[in-house]
Amino acid sequence: MKRAFWTMLLASFALTACATGAEKPKRICPQVAIVRALEKAADFGQEAADPANLVSVAVMQKVEGTCDYSDKGVTVDFTLKMFAQKGPRLGGDRASFPFFASIVDAADKVKAKELMTAEFTFSSDKNVAEYNQPLRIFIPLAVDEDASTIRVLTGFQLTEAQLKAVGK
Repeated sequence: MKRAFWTMLLASFALTACATGAEKPKRICPQVAIVRALEKAADFGQEAADPANLVSVAVMQKVEGTCDYSDKGVTVDFTLKMFAQKGPRLGGDRASFPFFASIVDAADKVKAKELMTAEFTFSSDKNVAEYNQPLRIFIPLAVDEDASTIRVLTGFQLTEAQLKAVGK
């Protein structure tokens, strides 16, 4: 009877060890967000920031995505959704706005930044155009390191004049 008891006890410990050892803790994806102060860009050309001088305006709406860990780091795949609106001074059917994606660490230090351009094309019958930019960012990490303290931030790359207009 003692032998059967010890055999069952050892078997239950072995099953418990197998069940808990097989599961790794879930690693958290880095936060991906739009910088609120840089979510909107207005183009007034060389004119004063006045609605009558507006060439076009663009707004970042949202980001949607996922991440996937590997032995070397984490790959973040997301889509940045934007739209633009024609202004009274837009000559033609296109408007472009520079924007960025950056990797920021827990101490708010920018580790990497990439500049891109959103090209909006307006159809002749609409004043609004959409632009969806799929992005893939790889962040190197140590084995089993978590990216929960890292952020991927996006926003429009504003000029000095645009920054001053935002501050008003």
